[in-house]
Amino acid sequence: MPMDWEEWQKTRQKRSSPPRNGGDGRGGGPQFPGGNLGGLFKRFDRFGGRLSWLWFVAVFLVVWLGSGFFTVEPYERGLVKLFGRYSRQVEQGLRYHWPWPFESVIKVNYTQTRQFDLGGGGSRGLEEATMLTGDENIVNIQFMVLYKVDDPVAYAFNVFDPEKAIRDAAVSAMREVIGRNSIDGALTENRGHIQEDTKSTLQAMMDKYSTGLTVDNVELQDVHVPADVIQAFKDVTSAREDSERSVNEATGYRNNVIPEAEARAYAMVAQAQAYKAERINRAQGEAARFLQLLAEYRKAPQVTRERLQLEAMDAVLGSVDKYLMSGDGGRGVLPILPLSAPSASMGNQAPNEGGADR
Repeated sequence: MPMDWEEWQKTRQKRSSPPRNGGDGRGGGPQFPGGNLGGLFKRFDRFGGRLSWLWFVAVFLVVWLGSGFFTVEPYERGLVKLFGRYSRQVEQGLRYHWPWPFESVIKVNYTQTRQFDLGGGGSRGLEEATMLTGDENIVNIQFMVLYKVDDPVAYAFNVFDPEKAIRDAAVSAMREVIGRNSIDGALTENRGHIQEDTKSTLQAMMDKYSTGLTVDNVELQDVHVPADVIQAFKDVTSAREDSERSVNEATGYRNNVIPEAEARAYAMVAQAQAYKAERINRAQGEAARFLQLLAEYRKAPQVTRERLQLEAMDAVLGSVDKYLMSGDGGRGVLPILPLSAPSASMGNQAPNEGGADR
């Protein structure tokens, strides 16, 4: 006949329960006929329990071993750790590692360009943004950093928190570079140089710490003076502009006066040198002429005296009017001679009655 399993379970529970009211300990429920059949059920029950445990262990092992499969995307690198230490690097595709607690995997995206902004809102952003320039002025700077993972192993194992490390290093690098520049350069024409200098300084820090990160770009987004000192900054800027204007005016005046003074000085020097050369040449010429006259005088003293006398008279009387009078004509000189300067036509007049010839 078919076995009543529910009844059999009740009977089994009664047998396993302690005796009550002086019973024999076998329970008061219905008994299966034959002792051998009961022992068979007991052995089957023990075998079924063992079988269920084996099935549980087998399913656990399958699930545990299957947990070691993982997929690495094309833009990722898989870093396998053996008991917490770096073991190997795996490429893209379906991969396998020994399940926990033996091995584990870290996936690192090494193609994504990451970025963060510094100097934004909040107390921390204000603290990051406030910096001191080389000319001891306070300036607020907001900038952005673009970077990516170049070495996944170094990125995952050399630094505890790479994101915080590069953020703190970026603030430090910007402070160092701003400290070497003036506020005018940071506000106007020197922004490009500051960006490149900060990038190289930050990359040197990342290489020194072996973070495995590459800095692609550093971009200044906003540079301004704090609101508390903006009026004082405007006053300083205005005073500086006035000073520069005065200096420019003085420089322009100097550029006009100095060339004129130099030109006048050069002209005076040139005139003096010309006069000097002229006097020297004239003196040398007169000395040479005198030596020549001396040589001629020694050869013929009388002739030389007469010639010198005639040359002297020619030099003295050459430019004056001369009148020659002979006989008695000189008696009426004063009434006859004109008092005014003789005209050019007087040379053509005939001799006067007194016989005076011009």
